[in-house]
Amino acid sequence: MPAVAADLHGLRVYALAFGAPLAASVVGMALAGAWVDGVGARRPLLVGVGLFVSGLLLCGAAPHIALFVLGRGVQGLGAGMETVSIYALVGSVVPEAQRPRVFAWFSAAWIVPGMAGPAVAGLLLHTAGWRAVFLVVPALAVPATAVVWPVVRGARTPGGTVARDVVRRRVLLAAGAGGSAALLQVSASRPERAWTAVAVLSLVAVVWCAARLLPGGVFRLARGVPAVVAGRGLLAAGFAGTETYLPLLLVREHGWDSAAAGAVLSTGTITWTAGSWLQGRRPEPDLRYRLVRIGTATLAAGVAAVVVAAVPGVPVLVAVLGWAVGGAGIGLAYSSTSLLVLHLSPVERHGAAGSALTTSESLTSAVALALGGGLFAAALPSDGSGPAGAVPYLLGLSVALLGAVLSVPAAHRMRPAPSPSS
Repeated sequence: MPAVAADLHGLRVYALAFGAPLAASVVGMALAGAWVDGVGARRPLLVGVGLFVSGLLLCGAAPHIALFVLGRGVQGLGAGMETVSIYALVGSVVPEAQRPRVFAWFSAAWIVPGMAGPAVAGLLLHTAGWRAVFLVVPALAVPATAVVWPVVRGARTPGGTVARDVVRRRVLLAAGAGGSAALLQVSASRPERAWTAVAVLSLVAVVWCAARLLPGGVFRLARGVPAVVAGRGLLAAGFAGTETYLPLLLVREHGWDSAAAGAVLSTGTITWTAGSWLQGRRPEPDLRYRLVRIGTATLAAGVAAVVVAAVPGVPVLVAVLGWAVGGAGIGLAYSSTSLLVLHLSPVERHGAAGSALTTSESLTSAVALALGGGLFAAALPSDGSGPAGAVPYLLGLSVALLGAVLSVPAAHRMRPAPSPSS
């Protein structure tokens, strides 16, 4: 991404390239959630893969940063549909006692691309250019769909139905939330005062739509599913916000090459997988709540270390170690929130529950990236060239730190309140 920003002159909208797929995925998740609960995962998964691949191809061919961001949005729309479809498949075909191991394998599936991907991307960058990174992935996505297809065909179709007006309302709210988040990302990075007003109105619109799209009580961390959904969003915001600026900090401020910066990201992937593997060995639902509490606190500590490393004079090794610690924390908590939302929801609502969980993840991350990106852009030197200094990174990362810290109280409210008769 630092190479894309330099080649397409897009440093000021750097965070938008990360936030656009998150904002668009909100629409895909809402659509897929209703679609899956009505007819099963087959068609939503196919459409999602098609959009995902189309967005990657558009990114690889983009001559301008605006088309690149558009491609990222299409990619995110498809990814949102894929994610909800796969979550629903787990709820449909996997017994609850085996789900922790399945989600551990999901995280383990990141370890090969997480370890090799950044290094391969760096190699492609220096040999074939950054476009090759986006153009190679479709050749992997289509065979991956073929591998999972026997499971999709064998999954049972949900017995419930979703009213058409409910689907329409959910999709319209998701479109409003995703569109407002995208507008927030654009306006927050613009210095003109008029754009500041647009950013404030966009943020209000996101909150209004989210309050009607997500389970009631999300904003006050109500016990049970609302706290799980809120915690997942805050976790993702902390992780995504840190992951966005860490490679830029290493490349532009410390003179690292892209391959070395990518290797640092790989450490977080490895520790994420390790944390997920550990939680997968403990299937007890009651232990799940404790794992989330440990994971959120560990993530917050790791993100704080990366923020400290942006201060001049602090060894860059602090950021490397902090990222490894943060990866372990989200590995413990991320899969656990997936398991908890399925455990606390009836099977005929797994599509909607998975949609709420992943919508919160994408929407909260998109808003965090927009706010962090606006602070980052506002503090950049006027010409945007050369080292930016510590202040832009400290401001951009502060939003990620806030999300990670707020995930801790959310984790303490995920266990439902005992019923009066118990």
